[in-house]
Amino acid sequence: MNKNGYILILFSLIMIPAAFAMAFDHSQFDQILKAYVDDEGLVDYNAIARDRRFQNYMERLKTAGTDEMTIDGRLAFWINAYNAVTIDKVIKWKPEKSVRETAISGLWTSTKFFTSREHVVAGRQLSQDDIENEILRKQLKDPRIHFAIVCASSSCPKLARFAFRQDDVQRRLEDKARKFINSDRGSRVDSAENTLYLSKIFDWFAGDFESKSGSVLAFIKPYLEPDALAFLERKPKVEYLRYNWALNAKKPLK
Repeated sequence: MNKNGYILILFSLIMIPAAFAMAFDHSQFDQILKAYVDDEGLVDYNAIARDRRFQNYMERLKTAGTDEMTIDGRLAFWINAYNAVTIDKVIKWKPEKSVRETAISGLWTSTKFFTSREHVVAGRQLSQDDIENEILRKQLKDPRIHFAIVCASSSCPKLARFAFRQDDVQRRLEDKARKFINSDRGSRVDSAENTLYLSKIFDWFAGDFESKSGSVLAFIKPYLEPDALAFLERKPKVEYLRYNWALNAKKPLK
């Protein structure tokens, strides 16, 4: 073997361990989601609170290093972090009916659940809004994250029964986008009124979808089932579905 061959082998031996070190292990969170989230996205928060694997995962999030992660690694990490922090807040806050509930029964307006910085993630004191708006939206700029991060409410996308990983995050995001857009939570067709009803997510974050595809409709078009796609040819009105903030819990929190 010539000198260049030895150099190439030596370089590979140095770089391979470094690459593996950059991939954060989300297996504990994956096990939690598989065990305690059902096919409808409902969560057994009481059981998660008792499972030490979840607290171990939350502890590991605190000291994670993200600077050396790949783009896909960071995307998977911050999606999982958002969902894990949200679950942990639900466990600690114990809302009866909604994460937006106030002291006035039936009035759901509080946003402190998403803005209070109670968790350390990757060495920073962060809220869910920080993770969503300052990191996922501003830095990673992938509008499909809106179908993967879950705000513990009934009109959110269903919480996945798996943790996102560096090696599958692109495929998983495509699948989540397609399923949400074609679900009753994502879009509904009213042929009689020539109206397409979309999730409020497409209203609140319209700029993200416009930046990616030029318009919200242009973004969703490649994902739509044939019947809904044909309906777009009628140039329907677009209106937005009422957002249901009811808690996505299987049973009352203890």
